[in-house]
Amino acid sequence: MDIALIFFLILCNGIFAMSEIAVVSARKTRLQRLMEEGRADAAAALALHNEPSTFLSTVQVGITTIGILSGAIGENALAMPMREWLREFPAIAPYADGLAFAMVIAFITFLSVVVGELVPKRLALLAPETIAMLIARPMTWLSVIARPIVFALSWSSSAILKLLRASRPDEPPVTNEEIKTLMEQGAEFGVFHASEQAIVSNVLRLDEQRIGAIMTPRKDIVWIDLEDDRDAIRAAVLESPYSRIVVCRHGLENIEGILQISDLTKQLLTDQPISLESVLRTPLYVPETITTTQMLESFRRARLHFGLIVDEYGDLQGLVTLTDVLTAIVGDLPNDSEAAAADAVRREDGTWLIDGAMTLERFGQLMNIDRFENDRGDDFHTMGGFAMHYLGRIPAVADRFERGGFTFEIVDMDRNRVDKMLVTPPPEEPEL
Repeated sequence: MDIALIFFLILCNGIFAMSEIAVVSARKTRLQRLMEEGRADAAAALALHNEPSTFLSTVQVGITTIGILSGAIGENALAMPMREWLREFPAIAPYADGLAFAMVIAFITFLSVVVGELVPKRLALLAPETIAMLIARPMTWLSVIARPIVFALSWSSSAILKLLRASRPDEPPVTNEEIKTLMEQGAEFGVFHASEQAIVSNVLRLDEQRIGAIMTPRKDIVWIDLEDDRDAIRAAVLESPYSRIVVCRHGLENIEGILQISDLTKQLLTDQPISLESVLRTPLYVPETITTTQMLESFRRARLHFGLIVDEYGDLQGLVTLTDVLTAIVGDLPNDSEAAAADAVRREDGTWLIDGAMTLERFGQLMNIDRFENDRGDDFHTMGGFAMHYLGRIPAVADRFERGGFTFEIVDMDRNRVDKMLVTPPPEEPEL
């Protein structure tokens, strides 16, 4: 009878240990989703997860009580028979009391550790949310029964923590890094496709990415003059690979509006005189300090796909389209008319020939690195800007410098703009 009681107490200890691990390791987001689906047990488990002090005190009271009872009952139930059995051997009879006590303690400890701790905790880690929901209500009732003792323990532990000035940090329920880690693990085990992982990772970077990193710079903007004749306008429209064109008066300093080429099609296909003013659309102006996420929200609110980027003085710096934002999320999109030129080519000797307009984010992804130390990129977004920032002047062909283990060489310049750079990665460390 006493032996059966010992096994029962050890099983109870296992339930307490399993409950503790299940509630602590359960994912809050999944419990919230199950609660929204109407699962009352999920709501109870979420309550324990959010306020663990009372629950953990109850578990500790239960485990401590079981440990004391197991030791006391084990001494009476097992030690005496073991002692009598050992006394039958003359060689060890003088040491029977000590040996019996040690063997009983070792046996109970083994059962308590394996059956009462290790196995239940590993089971809890296999399905924490399911087990947390199963034990939530019984543990809540037990907390009510043991409330006086639990209150004393909780108050004492809180007082000690207050004296130590230890408090729980106010952290969000989930962080970007946790989401990235989950996506990496999911892609590794086949739960998510690798492309899905890349898209989620890009989305999480949008709020850190300045709009200048994805915009078309001012010098590359395709525009037409409002006062051009019909033939010049027709030629510009036919040669443009874009569906929208900036319309100016004598230059980009005087922007009149945005032309949707489809709005001009009827006039181009007939002998009607072209009237750009009648089809121009009001442009969306946004500051260069906004992030890609804010740009996406601006597009959503304005119900437009095209924005002009201006600096603090109101001067045009570039333009950005909804396609640019989508490219930042899903990667390069195919062009209907021609394949996009590669912005990086790996040579046979392991070096890279890259475009000076390549963004820092793109270079980091290509080389599987973060931004260089001390280079925050607040004043530049491209590798050409990085070269100017590091050299402190307009680069010249054959300029070389090193940074972060990489060697950079200016190969070609387009007036004052870095056109091509040769990048030599650091040598790979040999595997041991």
